[in-house]
Amino acid sequence: MTYLTLHRPARNPFKFYSPFFAPLRAGTDAGTYNWAPSVDISETDDKFEVRAELPGVAKDDLHVSVKDNLLTLSGEKRQGDVDDTQNYRRVERRYGSFQRRFTLPSEVATDDIKAEYSDGVLTLSIPKPEVAKPTEVPITMAS
Repeated sequence: MTYLTLHRPARNPFKFYSPFFAPLRAGTDAGTYNWAPSVDISETDDKFEVRAELPGVAKDDLHVSVKDNLLTLSGEKRQGDVDDTQNYRRVERRYGSFQRRFTLPSEVATDDIKAEYSDGVLTLSIPKPEVAKPTEVPITMAS
């Protein structure tokens, strides 16, 4: 089985292993990011699919890159116009830069990754290489 793994900064004291992404908490990547989008990862025999929730983020403010089998999702959620006449009692929405990194299996053909953005959800389709696809082995009766 082939896995995608989360790239964690070397200073992370936690030693969790997961074949998929554990949430990256705000400020854990060199302390420069204000928030991190939630990500779901699914797997079929043919591909991995990564879905990132990015409500309010413009397509032009998103970046997806791959270098040395490290998939990076980054961008910025802009606050927009702030009405100084409003007396805010509570502000929970997060704004600012974000970055998520994932280590891809070395066999993945990074040129075949597809990215689509619709209704605040970024969907990445990452095809598995032939060597990572399951193969049925026939069983014969010994004579």
